Amino acid sequence: MALLPAVILSAAGLLCLYGSWRKQPLFRPWGAWGGWVLLFASGWAWSLAAASVELGIVYALLAPTACAWLLVLHNRQTRSRRASAVAEGRISLPALPVVARHLLLFLGTVPLAGAAAAYGSTALATFLPWQLGNALVLAMLVMPVVWGAGAYWLCADPKPLRPTLGLATLLAFGALVLNL
Repeated sequence: MALLPAVILSAAGLLCLYGSWRKQPLFRPWGAWGGWVLLFASGWAWSLAAASVELGIVYALLAPTACAWLLVLHNRQTRSRRASAVAEGRISLPALPVVARHLLLFLGTVPLAGAAAAYGSTALATFLPWQLGNALVLAMLVMPVVWGAGAYWLCADPKPLRPTLGLATLLAFGALVLNL
């Protein structure tokens, strides 16, 4: 029975925010402020309904999302299909140099940057004066960032030889440190 006030507060808060956003006269002076107050109050009500603060906060964040999807469905617009602006014709394949360039970019961004990031971050973890578990957790957290940075560098640099050499150097350094 304690679930009903939480649902009502979440729905009312979202409705006030929606009315304020749509600039409806009923919600004009207090809609945004009142909506946020009601949503924060719904967090308290959800905590009481769930019998724990942790679950209450999760429910308080998920309930407005579910209610917002109802508003999205309410506001959907159906459009008639227009004729395609693209003239129908033959599909042409890209030229061989374009395919080769993209294949090399793929090989550089996926296996090379991934291996360089894995070896480099693990090698970094061996130099840290931390417990092994903490160092490995850092390596696991740093590896995707280094991988993404290396892949971005390879795609953004107009001269792809520089990032390729940099990633290969990082890979060689990491492999050398880990095999010693």
